Amino acid sequence: MERRYLFGIDDGGRTAGMVSYFFVIGWSIGFFGFHQPNKNTLSAFHLRQTLCLYLAFLVIWFGLSLAPVSLIAQSALFNIDNLKLVIIAAFLGLWVYGLNAATNAQEKPIPVIGPAAQYIFACIIEGH
Repeated sequence: MERRYLFGIDDGGRTAGMVSYFFVIGWSIGFFGFHQPNKNTLSAFHLRQTLCLYLAFLVIWFGLSLAPVSLIAQSALFNIDNLKLVIIAAFLGLWVYGLNAATNAQEKPIPVIGPAAQYIFACIIEGH
């Protein structure tokens, strides 16, 4: 069977990996547009990484939003808003780390969540 490439691009999964780091629309384009017609390990690796990164962010973000304020100590230096800023900065750092790896066509897992992503989503996003 002849492989089909979106826009005639055959880059070994690099484009799918890079595009997947741009949240829902980018992940969808990377998965359906680049990965599905030409499955490979690099694109599958980064699609798993970004899916786990975004799901972890959403779970933590909405978990903090739903947590009762009385459970979290309130002070001038520490409050929910400051904690959310720290979480955004941490996820932005992980996002940049992953995007850099995708740009350089490397399979470097994102710290903390990367190995779990490869294990959890291995059967959902396959690479050949």
